[in-house]
Amino acid sequence: MRIERDYRSLPLWLAREYLIEVGGHTEADGNVRGAGWRAQLSEGDAIPIGALRIGQIRLIFEGDAVVLDPVIAAFEKKALRAGG
Repeated sequence: MRIERDYRSLPLWLAREYLIEVGGHTEADGNVRGAGWRAQLSEGDAIPIGALRIGQIRLIFEGDAVVLDPVIAAFEKKALRAGG
């Protein structure tokens, strides 16, 4: 299973920390792997909103749905940001 998600106002370093907290470890290429899943992280183009620019990252999750679904749910609970 492969799921691609974009997140705004979430720094890449913090997304990586959240993935580690839900059971992953950082690989040499900066991506994160856990038991039965992997997440590839990359920065996207900032999104202009008036005079502001909002950062954007992309995560590509791969793994079996039975393993991946709870990992994504736990990650997104951590990534939920008030006002974002």
